[in-house]
Amino acid sequence: MATSQSRQFTYQFPPETRELDANTTAEDLSEVYTKWAETYDSYTTDSKYMAPQSCSLRLQEFLSDKDARILDAGAGTGLCGAVLKEFGYSNLDALDITSAMLEIAMKKGVYKNYIIGHMGGGHTLTIPTDTYDAVICAGVFTRGHVHSDGLDELLRIVKPRGILSFTIRQDCADDPAYGFASKIKEFSSNGAWKLLSRTTEDYHAPTANYGSCVADVYTFQVA
Repeated sequence: MATSQSRQFTYQFPPETRELDANTTAEDLSEVYTKWAETYDSYTTDSKYMAPQSCSLRLQEFLSDKDARILDAGAGTGLCGAVLKEFGYSNLDALDITSAMLEIAMKKGVYKNYIIGHMGGGHTLTIPTDTYDAVICAGVFTRGHVHSDGLDELLRIVKPRGILSFTIRQDCADDPAYGFASKIKEFSSNGAWKLLSRTTEDYHAPTANYGSCVADVYTFQVA
């Protein structure tokens, strides 16, 4: 586990995401990942991308029911799903912004349903309220991706007393353009959720080519 003292951001962005920022649209993001899908898993290996493992570990701490219905929000090529399957969970659905990434995820054979959609930015998911026992969301709340209004949608689709576990990468955690700090404070103050765990973990472990960075990993129980 990383510590708060190890928050120096030395991560080197790959060409695919170098130009993304707080003004990036869902359409732009979809185009990026459609083009990146075939080589994305190689990048995550080379850059020692740890978010799926750390977020899955936190979810496992608070979700004992291996038959729980879980949504992997921002599933991409299925990295979280593969970890959760190793942990014994089998009732998994995948949500991503692009079909190209989900087509790679299908090859891993860990999900039951595949959903194309975008969280936040005025978009509403085609998922009924109170559908899932738990939602995991790793690698989504980061620069140029989904802003804090994505949490509204995730909160909506989790059942009462369900579990929501997600990462927020350090470079946008306190950036008001994304609004994560104020959104977390709002939902905590109004009783929408209860904090179960907050840890600081490696997001990209150190490598020569990509550097490193950390993320806060939050786990909440929905009211």
